Amino acid sequence: MQSRFTDSAKKEEEADRQSRQAFIANLRHELRTPLNAIIGYSEMLLEDAEDAQPQPSIADIKKIHSAGNQLLMLVNIILDPAKIEEQHSEFDLETFGTGLRHDLRTPLNAVIGFSEMLLEDADDPAQESDFMKAAVPDLRKIHSAARQFLCLISDVVNFSKIEAGLMMQELKISSESLAVRHTMGIVRSLAYMPAAMPVTAEQGNLLVVDDNEINRDLISQRLGRQGYSVTVAESGYQALKMIRSRTFDLVLLDIMMPEMNGYQVLEQMKHDGKMQNIPVIMISALDEIASVVRCLEMGAADYLSKPFDPVLLKARISAVLERKRLRDKEQLYLRSLERELEIGREIQAGFLPDSLPRVPGWEIAARFHPAKQVSGDFYDAFLLSEDQKVIGIVIADVCDKGVGAALFMGLFRSLIRAFAGLHYSGNSEKCDHGSALTAIVSKTNDYIARNHSSANMFATIFLGAIVPESGLLTYVNGGHEPPVIVGPAGIKKELEVTGPAVGMLPDVVFGYEMTEIGPGDILVSFTDGITEALDPNDNLYSKKKLFSLFSEPAGSAEALSDRIEASLKDHTAGADQSDDITLLTVRREGCIKGQGEG
Repeated sequence: MQSRFTDSAKKEEEADRQSRQAFIANLRHELRTPLNAIIGYSEMLLEDAEDAQPQPSIADIKKIHSAGNQLLMLVNIILDPAKIEEQHSEFDLETFGTGLRHDLRTPLNAVIGFSEMLLEDADDPAQESDFMKAAVPDLRKIHSAARQFLCLISDVVNFSKIEAGLMMQELKISSESLAVRHTMGIVRSLAYMPAAMPVTAEQGNLLVVDDNEINRDLISQRLGRQGYSVTVAESGYQALKMIRSRTFDLVLLDIMMPEMNGYQVLEQMKHDGKMQNIPVIMISALDEIASVVRCLEMGAADYLSKPFDPVLLKARISAVLERKRLRDKEQLYLRSLERELEIGREIQAGFLPDSLPRVPGWEIAARFHPAKQVSGDFYDAFLLSEDQKVIGIVIADVCDKGVGAALFMGLFRSLIRAFAGLHYSGNSEKCDHGSALTAIVSKTNDYIARNHSSANMFATIFLGAIVPESGLLTYVNGGHEPPVIVGPAGIKKELEVTGPAVGMLPDVVFGYEMTEIGPGDILVSFTDGITEALDPNDNLYSKKKLFSLFSEPAGSAEALSDRIEASLKDHTAGADQSDDITLLTVRREGCIKGQGEG
């Protein structure tokens, strides 16, 4: 029982500590907001004064700026979380509020007093200074911010009523209590937020998001002076709507906003494909390291605490925009590269046959799936002889993948076609197919090995000549995956290699073999992109699985190609394709018992 009471007391103490920390953090945020305006507007007035004639008023503006910085220093000291935590046992909110008003009142009175005197001087009909007349809007904003600061420190005691659970109606409807309501609303919205998911200035289009009008105006003026085009949004919802409909180079985003705070806006931006690449700088009076880390982990480009140093703001924005410009250039280059690769794909597609030969009694089918935009695989089927009595078939796999392999693919294909034209220029009945095929492959090999040896590129090639009338197949297999002849009962023969891969060394010897494709038989040739295709668990498709598909007869070359393609798709199950996939099937028609696609 004692342990239960102890645990309960610890939980209450921890809850009190968290509540106290939240209160201090958000009070510091609310107090720093008007201080940001006092310091910022006075800095801009002093900058303008440098270009004007000497003014007696400049001394008073310097006093306002100095008092503003003094207020900021006192707020940071008095509301230091570590210091308050050391004194938490003696912490009394009402006493704390009284002390806060006492410590801050003197520099605050200076800001209010000097701004009032300057406004009186500016409104004097005898006032002739253009600088003073132009300074009136900013002086009024300084005076308004100082009065807001006074209201906040005068009403700190009301926080104790809220924390004690009293109804908001007990607070008088005044500017002070409205400020308290605003702050506490933000505290509650942040308390229920989910945890975060793990140069010189150049012009840019910037969006400033802040619910405080003074903050929006101050930052907009500052950035406008630096040459930026600035748009403002007073809420997170409005900001998201504007980002979806317009183009921005950078978003400066406040954290402490009602309804939708900065964390929520940042989260939505980073989960939206159209907005996620827009850089975001968080600007907030919240200066805890946890808040900084949280924003950066959520994808913010940078974080600045208010009141911000104008030189630092300029440098941070310039750095972020420079990174964005470099990223935009990179994306533009990648898009142009993708277009070049698409053009390459279109050109390469021209190397593949537009249509396959139609020979009575024979059917040819092909499947081609490059792993990238361009491929190192290729296939070809064409009539070798002038009398159209011999069908030439080629399937090849150039080493490597991508652009280099694709360029050599075009070279290999062109060489084979050119040398085939030389050796099959006459009557096919007088042609020695074995000698012709070995000569075609040997010349292709020697050209690549002698002229492009430094590229270290080679290809595995299967080249065959089919006499349709007899079904005779003569072939050279230069290091390629052995094609198979499939009959009604399964695999009848594998067409093993007759020489090395093509293009590695000059003057190598290639042999040839002869076999027959009988009625109803299908010649199946393929690249290793099929047998080595991976499933999501990195398991190979394998020859065994491919060959198992041949146990049932196929009614056509297209039907068998479809069967292989469907099996391969089931195996890969959406996994990334790791290699080019090429399939070429040639079927000799004929009557087979039980013929049909099973």
